[in-house]
Amino acid sequence: MIADKFLPEGFKAQIRAEIGENNAEILFSALCGEPETSLRLNVRKKTKVLPYAVEKDVEWCKSGYYLPERPNFTLNPLLHAGVFYVQDASSMVYEAIVQSLFKDSPVQACDLCAAPGGKTTAILNALPDGSTMLANEFISSRAKILAENLCKYGYPETVVTNCDTSRLSKMKEQFDMVAVDAPCSGEGMMRKDDTARMQWSQGLVKQCAALQREILENAVEMVAPGGFLIYSTCTFNTTEDEDNAVWLADTFGLESINTEFAGRYGIQGQVKGNIHCLRFMPGFTRGEGLFLAVFRKPDDDSRTIRRSKGKKNKRNDKIDRSIMASAQSWIEGDLEIINHDGHLLALTPATSELLEEIPKGVRIISAGVEIGEIKGKDLIPAHALSMSTAMRHPFPEVELSKGNALRYLAREAISLPENTPKGYVTVTYEGHPLGFLKNLGNRSNNLYPQEYRIRNLNMTD
Repeated sequence: MIADKFLPEGFKAQIRAEIGENNAEILFSALCGEPETSLRLNVRKKTKVLPYAVEKDVEWCKSGYYLPERPNFTLNPLLHAGVFYVQDASSMVYEAIVQSLFKDSPVQACDLCAAPGGKTTAILNALPDGSTMLANEFISSRAKILAENLCKYGYPETVVTNCDTSRLSKMKEQFDMVAVDAPCSGEGMMRKDDTARMQWSQGLVKQCAALQREILENAVEMVAPGGFLIYSTCTFNTTEDEDNAVWLADTFGLESINTEFAGRYGIQGQVKGNIHCLRFMPGFTRGEGLFLAVFRKPDDDSRTIRRSKGKKNKRNDKIDRSIMASAQSWIEGDLEIINHDGHLLALTPATSELLEEIPKGVRIISAGVEIGEIKGKDLIPAHALSMSTAMRHPFPEVELSKGNALRYLAREAISLPENTPKGYVTVTYEGHPLGFLKNLGNRSNNLYPQEYRIRNLNMTD
């Protein structure tokens, strides 16, 4: 047990009262230990070899693995290629749950509190091909991180927004599924986060519970009749968990869905009320704390038709024919190419329709696939194109060693083989694109985004 990982006395008294003395002591002991390390593969960027030697599979997620120790993930180029995502094992249950809700038909999904993107990418792993995802984050700095992680994940039918959930609630009955991983008191993170232990108070618990209800009320508005709402927190108390779950069902007439995970793999069920809930608790499951409940909105005859209203994209400026031809040769699929302030974006019809439904005043960070930027008569390929699973692989590819891959990711100069054609080149690591270079013959320009670069690269780590 680690002595400096103290647990607040008020927290311990609360947990003992809610889950019982014996279970509480098991949890407290685990919270004073070391956190687990796990990762989840991107199912659309298949790899023949796992990024690391793994200890075992995550029981509730086919694409998840526990690691025996925490490596320096930054020094694995496959992380930057979007081949895997470092995620707590508990949160990976999102993938399994979404897989159970939807089969083959494309759907519209929304993650309302999405940063940094772990649960969003878990949902993307499970959504049927052709589905669209709106991922939103209220805090601007976190929204940028969300956009970066979704860019690397490479799913082409995503839109990232940065706004209060009340603005998005105007998209009434728009989504087949809305996920709310709500801001919470963070009790489930006490094993790995000093702040979660230091900031805890009963006042914080009540404040978070009230905020969660505001967000959930907005979320319910957005769920289509017959659609699903997933509510989760990373905390243990019933005020933020079961009490809010009961309030949801009673206030809005939602149906509680039994995911059938409770009682398996050490996952606990609800400790209060009659709403089907999942509780992931250290000491019982491997991973940090997570509470989750799934609801279905009753279907009825008043369901709105969630289709485009026929609005025209006002930013679809004329595109030069030769540039359009280049753009079309770089991307595959049923995609519309639009010009947004000199940046070409590729949108599926469903993504375009989703964009048209977004209310005025909502800040859109990214949409679809950015193909490239127009500079005079040239089209400079965008980094997002190299990350996208919709790229045709139109450029010569150069496979890099791990050392050169890391130097590329640090935006250092890279020497290319003598026979490399001049022009734009895709650099890869273990067959997965990392980004673009422009080969000038005697040298090359590293086009990796400045804001994504690895800082303080230490090759001995």
